[in-house]
Amino acid sequence: MKPAVSAALSAILLLSACGKRNPDPAAFQQLTADFVHSSLALSPVYASQVGYYKHNGAALDSILDDVSASGIERQRKHYTEWKSRLSDLDGEKLDPESRADVELMLVQVDSSLLELDTIQSWRHNPTQYVEMIGSGLFTPYSVEYAPEEERWRHIIGRLRGIPAVVDAAKKNLADSNAVWTRVATEENDGNLGLIEKVFPEKVPASLKSEYDQAAQPAVTALRSLNEHLKTLKDTGADGWRLGKENYAKKFKLAIGEDTTPEKLLADAESEITDLRKRMFMTAVPLHVKYYPTHKDPVDLNLIVGETLAKVAEKHVKPAAYFDEARKTLAETRAFLQSHEDRIVKMPGRDNLQLIETPTFMRGIYGVGGFNPAPALQPQLGAFYWLTPIPADWTKDRVESKLREYNDYGLRILTVHEAIPGHYVQFEYANQIQPESRRLLRSAFGNGPYVEGWAVYATDIMLAEGYMDRNPEMELTWYKQLLRAVANTVLDIRMQTMGMTDDEALTLMTQRTFQEKEEATAKLQRAKLSSCQLPTYYAGYRAWKQLRQAAEKKAGPQFKPAGFHQRALSAGALPLASMGRLLGLSPPEATH
Repeated sequence: MKPAVSAALSAILLLSACGKRNPDPAAFQQLTADFVHSSLALSPVYASQVGYYKHNGAALDSILDDVSASGIERQRKHYTEWKSRLSDLDGEKLDPESRADVELMLVQVDSSLLELDTIQSWRHNPTQYVEMIGSGLFTPYSVEYAPEEERWRHIIGRLRGIPAVVDAAKKNLADSNAVWTRVATEENDGNLGLIEKVFPEKVPASLKSEYDQAAQPAVTALRSLNEHLKTLKDTGADGWRLGKENYAKKFKLAIGEDTTPEKLLADAESEITDLRKRMFMTAVPLHVKYYPTHKDPVDLNLIVGETLAKVAEKHVKPAAYFDEARKTLAETRAFLQSHEDRIVKMPGRDNLQLIETPTFMRGIYGVGGFNPAPALQPQLGAFYWLTPIPADWTKDRVESKLREYNDYGLRILTVHEAIPGHYVQFEYANQIQPESRRLLRSAFGNGPYVEGWAVYATDIMLAEGYMDRNPEMELTWYKQLLRAVANTVLDIRMQTMGMTDDEALTLMTQRTFQEKEEATAKLQRAKLSSCQLPTYYAGYRAWKQLRQAAEKKAGPQFKPAGFHQRALSAGALPLASMGRLLGLSPPEATH
């Protein structure tokens, strides 16, 4: 499917015709809309997730992404053309909002071209095919964007497209590595489970025959993919590492130009030392209470570790894990509503659901995650994903998971993923006007803004008294914040500096006090992705710096809730762009 460019070209001509005058706002809105729509049309699966269902009269919901050689070339041509068009714009003649939009579009263009031409996951990483298929089936199943029977027709249409995707994947994949191959196989088994076990009981009787006819070749193709993965050339134990040069290119686009991997790594390692000291000061009085007869030496790891171990004992039984998460969701909602004058007002709509993380996404989301409502249909459901504890886990693995997500850890997870973290942030983003800007900043939003807000929002909640400033909660939060900072060290050192599995596990379990199960899952995640783990620390720090700049500018008149509402109402822009938009100095990368 070729993206439409005629309207975009017309918009460019209108802009160019303006000469030294300010560009026409309507023309720029059309330009933005054409960029977003034509880009989404290249990924029908993602288009469904953000609520864009038809492109130039063609239904996107019934098809999967075109990952054939010609489809990949179409993507390359699309982003190359947009690179030229966007680069021709004179940013100085644009209003601040439009300038921020252009910056966001250029990041999307450059990131896509880097992926297509240099990193080329489509040639090496089978998980991207498996997860695209899984998302393509799960979205129409779980999101009620159309009548049930219509959505099942969309599922059937996408089932029919699976053999072509698998065929293209087999032709594209030149090699893989043991980690990516194993996770792809596990996630693909999750897709097979959807098709063979979950869907047959749910499909309407009127469509059962069509479903079966589409499902059989889809299942055959997916099973053949699992077999094909066994034959791929193994790139070796280090095959998942991105390497220093490519990492620096991706980092600049994902994190921003105000820092480098080396600088952020140095700051993160220094921050870890500072946080460990704060944890020690918080742990000492708790340790005296828990172990009154201990005559231990003043050893930070011992005192903090023993105190955290005692705190970790406070957790529910496995069967009550989801019920406890629902309880935490109600708590955080009530707390935010009672403190909206200090934090931020709860958005008027409340359509958040807590559900199990889809099986095909558990390779990345081993703990949980957030899936927002479609930007173009924000009234539909948003999902707080919580990954269940597998029934076949050993007792030790179950206990390790529950100790990590104990009574306090689970609440911090809920604050981060839901309220006032990702859910509140996306709900504010869903109010942006015009629609083209809302869709751009939702579909292609900045990672440090999104993840940084969720970490920063947790910090705010505790500072405002969530859990009554309980020292056990405070210590657990420091541990979680320490983990967010350690994510940066883990990603940069593993992807560019040859950090071994043992070194990574030592960082996580000994220096940053993570449970073995958590550390093992994070180790896998660090091999499956790159430049995402640093977004938590980089974004958290930038949000704090923006707030400091806002406080300095407003003086005694500063109102935190007002600042948060302004920043959230702008959407997920790069935080340097956000600073300029709010009339604040761009965040400086200072420790």
